[in-house]
Amino acid sequence: MSVTTRHGRLSPQDAYVRWTRACAAAGWHGSPVPEKVHVADGLDRVLGEPLHARWPSPRCDCAAMDGIAIAGPAAAGEVIPATAFAWIDTGDPIPAWTDTVAAREQTEIRSDGSAVMTAPAPCGLNVRTRGEDFAAGALLVPAGRRLRPADLAAAAAAGHGTLSATRRPVVAIVPTGDEIRPVGMPLGHGDIVDSNSVMLAARAAQAGAWTVVSEVQPDDPAAIAAAVRHAAAVADLVLVLAGSSAGRDDYTAAVIGQVGAETVHGVAVRPGHPVVLGHARVDQTGQGQVSAGGEVPRQRHAAVPVIGVPGYPLAAAVIFELFGVPVLAALQGRPLPAPGGAQLAVLDCGWISTPDIEEWIPVTLTAGSLPATLPMATPCKGRGAGALSKLVCADAWWRHPIGQGPIHRGELVEVFPIATAVD
Repeated sequence: MSVTTRHGRLSPQDAYVRWTRACAAAGWHGSPVPEKVHVADGLDRVLGEPLHARWPSPRCDCAAMDGIAIAGPAAAGEVIPATAFAWIDTGDPIPAWTDTVAAREQTEIRSDGSAVMTAPAPCGLNVRTRGEDFAAGALLVPAGRRLRPADLAAAAAAGHGTLSATRRPVVAIVPTGDEIRPVGMPLGHGDIVDSNSVMLAARAAQAGAWTVVSEVQPDDPAAIAAAVRHAAAVADLVLVLAGSSAGRDDYTAAVIGQVGAETVHGVAVRPGHPVVLGHARVDQTGQGQVSAGGEVPRQRHAAVPVIGVPGYPLAAAVIFELFGVPVLAALQGRPLPAPGGAQLAVLDCGWISTPDIEEWIPVTLTAGSLPATLPMATPCKGRGAGALSKLVCADAWWRHPIGQGPIHRGELVEVFPIATAVD
C-alpha cells in the first residue's frame, strides 16, 4: 500500500515504484542488455551471466617449487641417482613417472650427478594437482558482480577471452538556469558555477554509467525541451538540473510534460522534496550518437526516465541516490549497494525530524573509544540544502525514516557509507 503524507506527497519508495511503472508503460525497458567485452576491458563492468571455468586450473599436475621431480617419498640423507630425477621449474608439468618435487635448497648435487636429500620429501610434496584451484565447469563469478581485477584473471585462466557484460547505461545531464556558468568560465555578479553537473556525472560514473553533459540551457522552456529531447535520443536516464520547484523560472515540470509525461512532482523527502519524476518520448530514428566517452550504443527505449533534480547540491545528491542509482542498478542487473553497505553507528546528539518526511542527514563517522565499539555518527554542520561543505565532510548518509519519533543521543542508527570508489 502506498504511503502518502499529510502534504499529499508520496514516500520516496512509493514514488520510485509509481515512476518506473509509468516509464515502463510508456515503453522504457528497465532491464539489462548483454554485450561481449574482452577480458582486458572488463574492469568494473557488471557480469551478465554466471562465469564457469572452461577447463581446470591448473590444467595438469605441475611443480609448485623450483627443484627436482622424483618418485617419492624420499628420506633425509637419501641419494637419488641422476637417472631417477628430472630438473623442474615452478609451473612446469611434472613428468608422468614422478609425483613429488624436492626444492633446490633441500638437495645437494654430487659430482656424479646424483642428488642427496637434505630434508625429507613426502609423496606429493610441492606438487599442484590438476584442478586443485578449480575444476572444469566450476562457478567462478556469479552474475551481477561488478568485475574486479582478480575476477578478470580468473576468467582468463579459465579459458575465457571475452565476457558477457551488461551494457553500460548512459546518463544525460541537462543543466539549466540563466545564472549557471560552466566550470572555468568567468563569473559575473550573481553567477553560479555548474558544480552539480560535475558531482552527478562523477556519481553516475561510480554507478557504472557513461555520462553526457549538455551545454547549460537558459531559462527558456523551448530550449530546455529541445535539449531534453536530444538527450533522450542517446540516454537511458536524463537529469534536468534545477527548475523543479515553483519559482517564476522553474520550467522543468512543464517541460517534462511537454516532451513526455510527468508522473510525480514532490516527494516526502528532505532535502529534495520538489523533485520531478517523469519520462520523455523518444524518436527512434535519432539514436546511437557519439559522446566524449566513446560510441554510445543504440538504446532500445520508446521512452526514457527523466528526473527533474533540485538545484541545491545536497538535495541533488539525495535525489540521485534515491532515484538515479536504483535505475542504473536495474539497467546493469546488479543489486543496490546500500543494503550490503549499511552499518550501525551510535548517534552522538539528539535529533528531531518532521514526522511525515524521510530526512537524509550527512554524518561523519569517528572510531569508538574501544576497538570493538561501534563508530560515532555526528551530523555535519551547515545550513540548508545549499551547504555543499556538508557533503565534503560527510562519511555516510543517515536516513531518518518517515514516522520515526525523536532520536536521543547514544541510540543506534543505520548509516550508509558514501561511495569513495566504484559501487
